[in-house]
Amino acid sequence: MPEYSNASVVRWFEDLDTDDIGVAGGKGANLAALSRAGFPVPPGFIVTTVAYRELIDSPQICETIGRLDELDSATTDTLTAIASDLRSAIMNRSFSVSTETALTDAMATFENTDSFAVRSSATSEDLPSASFAGQHETFLGVQADAVLDRVRECMASLFTDRAVAYRARNDITHADTEMAVVVQPMVDATAAGVLFTADPTTGNRHLSSVDASFGLGESIVAGDVTPDHALVDTRTDEVREYAVGTKAVAVELQGDSTVGDETENNGPNETHPTKRGGTVRVELPSARREMRVLTDDQLRTLVGLGERAESLLGTPQDVEWALVNGQFVLLQSRPITSLFPRPSPAPDDGNLHVYISMGHMQAMPEAMPPLVQDVWQTYTGNALSAMGLGDSLGNPTVTAGGRVFIDVTPFLRRPNLRAWLIERIAAINEPISASLDDIVSQRPEEFESRGITVGALPGYIVTTGRLAWLITPAIPRIVQNILGALAGRGGPLDEESLAGIGELFTGQATAARSPEARARAVFETIDIRRILREVYPQISPLFLAFALGGWLKRTFPNQPADVNAIGRGFERDVVTRINLGLGDLADIARGHPPVANAIRDGATLAELEDVTGSKTFCDAFDAFLDEFGHRGTGEIDLSRPRWRENPSMLLAVIRANLADESAGDHRKRIRRLVDNAETAAGRLEAHADHGLSGPFRRRYVRWLIRTYRDTVYLREYPKQEAARAFTAWRMALLDAGKLLVATNHLDRPDDVWYLYRDELFDALDGKPIEVDIVTRRREHEHNVNLDAPPVLTSEGESVRGQAEKKTVSDGTLVGTGVSAGIVEGVARVIRDPKVATVEHGEILVAPSTDPGWTPLFLNAAGLVSEVGGSVSHGALVAREYGLPAVVSVLEATKKIQTGQYIRIDGTQGTVELLDAQPTIDDGGVY
Repeated sequence: MPEYSNASVVRWFEDLDTDDIGVAGGKGANLAALSRAGFPVPPGFIVTTVAYRELIDSPQICETIGRLDELDSATTDTLTAIASDLRSAIMNRSFSVSTETALTDAMATFENTDSFAVRSSATSEDLPSASFAGQHETFLGVQADAVLDRVRECMASLFTDRAVAYRARNDITHADTEMAVVVQPMVDATAAGVLFTADPTTGNRHLSSVDASFGLGESIVAGDVTPDHALVDTRTDEVREYAVGTKAVAVELQGDSTVGDETENNGPNETHPTKRGGTVRVELPSARREMRVLTDDQLRTLVGLGERAESLLGTPQDVEWALVNGQFVLLQSRPITSLFPRPSPAPDDGNLHVYISMGHMQAMPEAMPPLVQDVWQTYTGNALSAMGLGDSLGNPTVTAGGRVFIDVTPFLRRPNLRAWLIERIAAINEPISASLDDIVSQRPEEFESRGITVGALPGYIVTTGRLAWLITPAIPRIVQNILGALAGRGGPLDEESLAGIGELFTGQATAARSPEARARAVFETIDIRRILREVYPQISPLFLAFALGGWLKRTFPNQPADVNAIGRGFERDVVTRINLGLGDLADIARGHPPVANAIRDGATLAELEDVTGSKTFCDAFDAFLDEFGHRGTGEIDLSRPRWRENPSMLLAVIRANLADESAGDHRKRIRRLVDNAETAAGRLEAHADHGLSGPFRRRYVRWLIRTYRDTVYLREYPKQEAARAFTAWRMALLDAGKLLVATNHLDRPDDVWYLYRDELFDALDGKPIEVDIVTRRREHEHNVNLDAPPVLTSEGESVRGQAEKKTVSDGTLVGTGVSAGIVEGVARVIRDPKVATVEHGEILVAPSTDPGWTPLFLNAAGLVSEVGGSVSHGALVAREYGLPAVVSVLEATKKIQTGQYIRIDGTQGTVELLDAQPTIDDGGVY
């Protein structure tokens, strides 16, 4: 191509590469790289960001852009108004004569070209962390004399409402983002579509996904057709699937004529009045609507191009393509930003490995920063080593997307162990169990036995023998405590005796004198032998309680409501004590009206200290924190503050209690549960009392129910004490962060969470920290927004099995019922309990619920959660409070809106999205 006097304004593809994003924008830089590498990209040039800077070179425009960066992403109305002003101001600006000349001369080099494609290319789009797909303008079939205006519109589209909101949500600075524009001769495609070089639905990196339709690809983008859909295995070139879609219309070039009443499809989200040229929607003949768009050979050719593009650009690609005169051309290529990362480190045996999410198993699936990931990986490895499994199994943990995953492949390769594992996990988390079953069924050849060697014995076999050896000295105490519980003596399982559990985990993390020693102690080997021999005897009555619970369900299968009722109403239960304590605090505030009014007005704990009569309340609040201040949301994430550090959530719950309840309501609720349990126990005893042995069976059932109730309420105490250890670990690592700030290694104490263990130890030894903390923070924020799968393969595939195929109507979501009953009412979607709470009678809809969410159950009428199982914390609390609950409801927080009426069935495991008003008063249960 010829050179121009204003070469900085117009640049040809062959003069640019992927490093030139600041000049060409993301789309332009990728197209240039593909073109230089010999890919079939229509020739073209880029109107660079130099022209954009020229267009916004106005004090008023620059000041207005600066105002955008000062606004919070939540101020949507203000953002929209300022964005509209910016678009208008830019559209009223003119390019310089030299810029117009450069653009006109560049277009003139394309002889006999009737129309052009004009596409936006922002410097912040088509990046691995932000695609901006559909946020900016694209114009097709543009006549030469209209290209200049379309370039201006593309540059103004940097400030569309959707683009401004997207940048604000992703913390991308408006002032630092610029716009270039890609200009190419328009291609007249017979077919077009989208190619994903990794399956965007499952994340499988070995499956390419293709959508195809006749004409230009705008019919797919606009949703006017159901395109053909194909899946191709890139390892074998096998077309795994080809579904022919119904293609009623096609988008074609209009040519030189005026379209008349038609509209020009100018972009993925907007239409504009038709100008000369453009595109037109054409109805396809009925016979052609069901025709296949691409042959198998064409699919393989297209997928091959995609593989090469991915190799060149370094990540899986979302490629827009067109078929022109029987040949494929690539129109755009950008990273697929929705893929969940592959596990790291990758397996070194070349085989498929399957991992389950540690967070999902704990109903805490959120991303954790690097140092916290290292804590749990180290803990797992140390525990296995202590049990003698380090040499045979190594450390089975990997990380992906800020989560820790555990390799269960050795179990899946042994049929007996596979069945055992899937059955055991089903009792904890049905979707994970179903996912493991699905992946084994879909790819059985990957799970054939690899042979048995001494060094590779399945972990279950070795663990069983090792555990037996470790706990043998404790067996007499275990038997004694179980017999004591059966005899009604309770045994040692109480809060006082369990207090030592946390100390077994904390050790030198609290006792060591220096911050360095305390931080290192968090990662030191835990005395597993001592834990097993001291803790197992103490918690052995709980094993009895769980066994009795199962016996009751099997013995009274037709009375599930009564069996559930006898497992509720325990004032000594940790969860109940937390909520009773908060209710008592609300009652104390009621007795001091100035305090109650201050809480209603949103006063902080510090502000309450200056309120008349607040001493009684503040003293009681301090006592509550002494007992429970070590709890918090996402407790396994050590980087998260505990209630003592940030009690705002607790005050919000008290505020809601003051608004919706009366004095003593919380204790009346527990007394009702106790009364219901006694009544249910009587019915179960009466049911057993029949025949000659009836009186004996009645006394036997009464004894077992009493034993069950005397032990099952202690199920949360081990977690209560483990949480003390987590808090101790947190404070030890934060103290190390403070030390590193004092020695000028870090800027802020909480920067310590973005170091890895070895980096922390090096810094404590005085070595410089060569880490970009800001980048790691941004990576963590990105990971937080990822939808993490409960089961992940080494190929990056997210496996999501369905535990039970339920036939449901439209508008009904399916999950796992974990607490019986039906309730309907207003949904309250909460993603962060620190900034929102549940009003009385609302149904809590949450991504997950761990012990830190406990206070929100005080007002809730029911629970819907995206993760969890029958023994997860949310399920236990819901059953304790008699709240219907459904967990493992995929994307519940996205599909349900706050204020929407829903009906949940905790028995069937369904959530109905209702249009009508509720049919039950106050969100009651029936």
